[in-house]
Amino acid sequence: MVIAFSGSFTNVFALNEKRNDSDKIELSTNITSIAQSDDVKADFDAFPNLHPMVVHFPIVLLIIAVLLQLIQLFTLNRTMDWVILLMVGSGFIGAYVASTLVHPHTAELTEIAQSVLDQHDKYAEWTLWSSALAAILKIVSLFWVRLKRGFEIAVFLVMAFSAYSVSEAGHYGSQLVYIEGVGPQGKYIETENE
Repeated sequence: MVIAFSGSFTNVFALNEKRNDSDKIELSTNITSIAQSDDVKADFDAFPNLHPMVVHFPIVLLIIAVLLQLIQLFTLNRTMDWVILLMVGSGFIGAYVASTLVHPHTAELTEIAQSVLDQHDKYAEWTLWSSALAAILKIVSLFWVRLKRGFEIAVFLVMAFSAYSVSEAGHYGSQLVYIEGVGPQGKYIETENE
């Protein structure tokens, strides 16, 4: 899973670099060329932004991490600590990439869409900081405070907050896309030329 996750990020970084080099291509041209081609699968550079492709990783990883940490409260298994650290650490990296490197820039939003975006960004920032704290606490748990139930409860609470905030960010993100119409076919999203 980690190898696949890392490979996805490598492709995202390479494609973002490629997109930055080819600022001359308009989004409408990309969409039209996809519609006219015989290939069903679109290339990465045809998308107005790669945020939707990256953001699902931290959502899943942080929710799985908190569930595993809940199990860890009862089992206190040393091997499970490593799995949890991998999940929460990868979730933090995914949240960082989604909120900084591939975060879309919007333009001309309606007032309600801007309010929804503000809530989305607030919860995304909370996710970023709480998942970073959870990863640090898990490292402390692994190397300094070994298998102490009280400390594991504290780690669980931070992870639970991280899972809550990533869920809320996802809710507001889906509201932006499916209710406010931000993102589909590049609507309200600035292109590379802008």
